[in-house]
Amino acid sequence: MNKHTDQAIRNTHPTVAKVVYNDPIEAYDASEKPVAIDMAAAEAEIAVLEAAEAKVAYRELRRMAYPPMGDQLDALWKGGAEQAAMKAAIDKVKADYPKTT
Repeated sequence: MNKHTDQAIRNTHPTVAKVVYNDPIEAYDASEKPVAIDMAAAEAEIAVLEAAEAKVAYRELRRMAYPPMGDQLDALWKGGAEQAAMKAAIDKVKADYPKTT
């Protein structure tokens, strides 16, 4: 089971109201009637969800790696060597965690 399994099943089977993670996975609609799950479709949707997540994962990595905002503003205010050093630090974070397209 993948962390996106539940969402993938619900995306590919809109009538599903409840998913039970037995072996095999069972799904039910709002009236508790079983819903047949096409696991191939769900697995394809999992791949789509993982790709979307990977596409924006750099954002959180960058956010954690950037120097604190107060330090950035302080360096900007002081200018000169401090500003240049801060720009280099920020450019390194951007290089380490490039945007994905």
